[in-house]
Amino acid sequence: MQSARVAIIGAGVAGLACARALRAAGVTANVYDKGRGPGGRCSSRRSPFGRFDHGAQFLTVREDRFRDQVEAWQDAGVVAEWSGDHVVVEDDERRPYEGDTRYVGAPAMNAFVRHEAEAAGAQFGLRMGQPTRDANGQRWALRGEGGQSAWEADWVVLAVPAEQAADLVPPGVQGGSDALREAAGAARSGPTWTLMAAFEGGRAAPFDAASVRGRDLAWASREASKPGREPGARWVAHATPEWTRAHLEHEKGDVLPALVRSLRALLGEDAPLAHADVHRWRYAQVTETARAPFGLDEDAQLATCGDWHVAPRVESAWVSGDALGRALAERL
Repeated sequence: MQSARVAIIGAGVAGLACARALRAAGVTANVYDKGRGPGGRCSSRRSPFGRFDHGAQFLTVREDRFRDQVEAWQDAGVVAEWSGDHVVVEDDERRPYEGDTRYVGAPAMNAFVRHEAEAAGAQFGLRMGQPTRDANGQRWALRGEGGQSAWEADWVVLAVPAEQAADLVPPGVQGGSDALREAAGAARSGPTWTLMAAFEGGRAAPFDAASVRGRDLAWASREASKPGREPGARWVAHATPEWTRAHLEHEKGDVLPALVRSLRALLGEDAPLAHADVHRWRYAQVTETARAPFGLDEDAQLATCGDWHVAPRVESAWVSGDALGRALAERL
């Protein structure tokens, strides 16, 4: 049976940032994730035509601590600045993007997550059920929903989307935390249907990345414009949350052609499709936050972290996990 001071459920940006902060303080932390490998919402999908970063498209930097981490990732070769023709498209008008510098994982968006997961010794393919108290009522016991052996820990951190955290936090009557459950239940995330399309040849790209307004699409980017990517006319497009909600339970076969039409209209592209697929993110982007950098119940020895505590940015997930890890280290 594995035992640790802290068990972290969720090997995304927040959970791994928490693990890094604990590790720096000499605290043993085990990280578990239901996915087949690292990435989460920073995932990258392989295809015969090259990779598609079909989750988070980039990260930006505002906090000094996160800036230091991004620079460390750049030194490790797992993050690079994404330059190019970035635009805003609104009402058929196109103007240059003038916001924060954008960075991406290299050679795929999940590269820096994989880097952190390896350092943390994260274990994948483990869908955890709700934690329970051990026989003595002193520690938390975890068991995988697939019947895997149990793990024990003094503290449990839930570094998962708010909707999943609300289900995993045990109620107070079972030694859990009603306050953490309520905070997670109050946060909200919007869904997104994502299109991954490759065109045969294709005309010259009208831009490398576009934030789109007033259409069914909210975003479109050319994969080959990112550092370290394979050449080719591969595009990722995110539908708006509103369009996604209206088509949330539709079959992929109905969603895909509609999004292809929207992307063709945006790009002015009429080349034949070489590849197309869609992915549905039910919890893509935070729309209502918990309004605290993390959740912590010292009596229950439970905690939560994630972008849903702060804002819908990769940086926010990291800041939440890092702050929680440092706060826990002070208590252990």
